[in-house]
Amino acid sequence: MKVKTYQAADSEQAMRMISAAHGPDAVILDCKSIPGGVELVVSWEEPDHEEENFEPVVHLRRDAPAATGEKTALAALLARQRKSAPTPQRAEPPQPAEPARQNIGSAPQMVWSQQEELLTLKQELASMKSMLMSQLKDQNWQQLRQEAPAEQFACQQLMEAMDLDPALAGKLKERIPADESESVQREMLKMLLCRKMPIAAPPTSGAICLVGPQGAGKTTAIAKLAAQYVMAHGRDGIAILTTDTARVGAQEQLRAYGRILQIPVHSAQGYEEAARTFKVLQNKSLVLIDTAGMSFRDKEGLRELETMLSVMPNTRVFLTLPADTESYVQSEIIDAYSRMNPEGVVVSRIDEAMRLGAILSNLITHRLPAVWCSNGPRVPQNLSAADAGKLVNMALRMAKGFAPGKSAAPASQGAGATRLSVMG
Repeated sequence: MKVKTYQAADSEQAMRMISAAHGPDAVILDCKSIPGGVELVVSWEEPDHEEENFEPVVHLRRDAPAATGEKTALAALLARQRKSAPTPQRAEPPQPAEPARQNIGSAPQMVWSQQEELLTLKQELASMKSMLMSQLKDQNWQQLRQEAPAEQFACQQLMEAMDLDPALAGKLKERIPADESESVQREMLKMLLCRKMPIAAPPTSGAICLVGPQGAGKTTAIAKLAAQYVMAHGRDGIAILTTDTARVGAQEQLRAYGRILQIPVHSAQGYEEAARTFKVLQNKSLVLIDTAGMSFRDKEGLRELETMLSVMPNTRVFLTLPADTESYVQSEIIDAYSRMNPEGVVVSRIDEAMRLGAILSNLITHRLPAVWCSNGPRVPQNLSAADAGKLVNMALRMAKGFAPGKSAAPASQGAGATRLSVMG
C-alpha cells in the first residue's frame, strides 16, 4: 500500500486530482482544513516492485480550473466539513512537502474527535453489558421462582432481596427443608451462609501488600492498619512503602498519616528502587505496601504490578474488593488479580453498598477468604477483622429495605411477601 498527500484550494480540486491520478481505487485516509485550503491523505495498492512507499505532497493552485461534471457524494461531504471548519482570516501559502510527509507516518493519525467517539462507545458497551447481566440474573431468579415449592417462597424472596447469586441461591435452596416455618428457614439460610463464607485471620507481621482497582480504598486501609499496629505495638517496628506514583496525592496522603503516627513512609518508582527499599525494610516487624490502582481490563498494568511484586519476596498479597460494585464486576476483578495469588480480601466500601449479597456470593464462589472489613473512612475505627456472622447479619438487615416480591410475586402469594417484609 502506498500513501500520498494532496493539498488544494478546495475539496473539488483535490478530488479531481486524486481521481485522475489513481482512479476509483484510492482510499481517503484523512481530510483536514489547512491555511489556504484542504489537505487529503490517500492510499492505494501498487505492485510490489515499486520502490517508494510515500509520494511527495501535491499542491494545487487556487486558480486551477474548476472540476467539471457532477460532484460526488464524497466531494460534497468534504465540502461540508471544510465549510464547518473555522475560516482563516488571511490566506497563507500551503505547507511545504517535507513536514507533511512527517505527519503521515506509517499509519493515519487519530484525531481527538475519534478518540472521544471511542470512549463514548466503550461507555455504551459497558452500560449494555451491565443491562444484559442484570436481565440474565432476573431470568435466573424467575426460573428459580417457578421451581421453588410454595412453602419456600418467603426464603426464596429473601435470598433475592439480599442480591445473592441465583446459582448459589439454588444450591442453598436444596439444603433448606420446604416444610419448615419461615423463621426456621431464615435461620437455616443464615447458618448455611456463615458456614460457606470463607474467613481468614488477619496477619500481624511480615510484608503485607494491598492490590486492587482504582478507588477501592487501598491507601485508606493501609493507614488504618498502620494506626492499629501503632496503638497495639508501638511505632518502632512498622514502615510503609508506596509504589503508587500514578495517582496525584497518593504519596502525600500516606506521608500525612506517617507524620501523625510518627512512622517512616518510603516511596519507590520502578522495580530496582522498590527492591532496594524493600531490602532495607527487612528489619521491620511489619511492612505495609501500597500499590497503584489497576483496572481489571488493564492487562499491561497488571503485568507490571506482578513484576513489581516479584522483586519483593515473601510478600503476602491481599485484594481490596469494593462491596458497592456490581456482582459481575467483582467477579472480573477477582479473576484479573488471581495471577498475583492473593491470600484473601479486604472488603471495602461496605458503608457505600446497598446490599451485600454480591460480595458474599463472589467470595463463596471463588473460595477467597475475607480478612478485613472496611465500613467507613475513619482511621483506625472503620477497619476490623472479617467475621462471617456479622457480614451475614448485615446482609440480612440491608435486604429489609428492598420489599422483596412485591412487584414480581403473584397476587396469591402476596401474603407471603408481606410476612417476609417484617420477618427480619
